[in-house]
Amino acid sequence: MNIYEFAIDFEQENRDYYQKCAEQTKDENLKRIFNYLTEEEKKHERIVKQLMKEESVGEIESDILPKVKKVFNDIVENISINTEEPPQEDISVYRKAVEMERSSYEFYKSKAEELDDSSIKDNFLKLAKEEKRHEIIMDNIVEHLERPLNWIEDAEFNHLEAY
Repeated sequence: MNIYEFAIDFEQENRDYYQKCAEQTKDENLKRIFNYLTEEEKKHERIVKQLMKEESVGEIESDILPKVKKVFNDIVENISINTEEPPQEDISVYRKAVEMERSSYEFYKSKAEELDDSSIKDNFLKLAKEEKRHEIIMDNIVEHLERPLNWIEDAEFNHLEAY
């Protein structure tokens, strides 16, 4: 299996996982985030297929961070007005997603270092950056589910802006 096929498999696995998470969560805000991530993984798969066919690749950087920041702000707003406990989620599912994104990041970064073609190398580094953003998003979700009161206090989500 070449690096493109491996990357496509990675992206499909991640996409399927996020789709499953979106279907299983009871939280509508988390569902929105998982649907965004599903679309991101579809986009990455399409990009890798274009690279494999030596086709030109469009913009890789996405607009997911502002979308997710809006969802996180909606969560804070809803928690502030709603005295009910948020639905309980299986945190291990989200921790697995953090690991998947970390693995994707490491894959693209390490493969970029091995490549001679500067264009493909650059695109792999951009994909690595996107996967790192996904990891940060999933870390925020885990933090929100583990420590909702502390998480609310950090309503600015500055660590989303870091990447």
